[in-house]
Amino acid sequence: MITVNNLTHIYAPGTPLETISLRNINLQISRGEFVALAGPTGSGKSTLAQHFNGLLLPSAGCVLVNGMDTRDKKKRRELWRTVGLVFQYPEQQLFEENVFAEVAFGPRNMGLDRREVERRVRRALEMTGLEYDTVKSMSPFMLSGGQQRRVALAGILAVEPPVLVLDEPAAGLDPAGRRHLLEQIKAWQLSRGTTVILITHNMEDAARYADRMVVLLKGEKWREGTPRQIFGQPEGLHEAGLDLPLPAGVMFGLKEKGLAVRCDTLTLDEAEQEIKTVLPGGK
Repeated sequence: MITVNNLTHIYAPGTPLETISLRNINLQISRGEFVALAGPTGSGKSTLAQHFNGLLLPSAGCVLVNGMDTRDKKKRRELWRTVGLVFQYPEQQLFEENVFAEVAFGPRNMGLDRREVERRVRRALEMTGLEYDTVKSMSPFMLSGGQQRRVALAGILAVEPPVLVLDEPAAGLDPAGRRHLLEQIKAWQLSRGTTVILITHNMEDAARYADRMVVLLKGEKWREGTPRQIFGQPEGLHEAGLDLPLPAGVMFGLKEKGLAVRCDTLTLDEAEQEIKTVLPGGK
């Protein structure tokens, strides 16, 4: 689905501001996979994500999406329809007079009929936790910041792209709203075979939803594996700007105190069962 070969990206090359943001990144992302991109601020996560739909082009190396080279200008429109990118502050992209028109912008430009456009808008809004009949006629600029973020995300979901790239989509939402949104995105991925790439600083989210994690550090790929593999080897995670999910952190603390427990537990239920195995009587 997505192949990244020896990708290097340099900002402002040949100037005093020249900065190497990505260096020799190699990566394969399969169709239908949910991948979490993690790493500290400035590690290159957002820069890498913007290469997936050609907003940024490689300084060296290449990025292929469904066989399309992102540098091929003739494939640009098809690439944009294939990869939906939700920026870190998507509410800054809003421009239509009401919520329906905002979310319908993409489907209408795809030439879909009125009934299909309405179906997609309704589904996308409800998926992001907004009541269609309540908000469809409202100005997006009269909504709260969290609601605006949901509308912007719904506008991408309504296009139903095969690849969905999300840069901290749940930032600013309350815990219940965050859980609802990410549960819906996970369900969308599983039901439709959508490839999801989630940029996140929240390791609980990465552990709960991702099939695989890619950790960047100083513009290079530092570690790659399943969440269980990443968090099961906690050494060095702090250097990479990562915290352990709560269950794994608890187990690591118990292990440091001498209990022979596994540290790759990702849920509280797993942690509870693991603790029972090392307690006398299993209770």
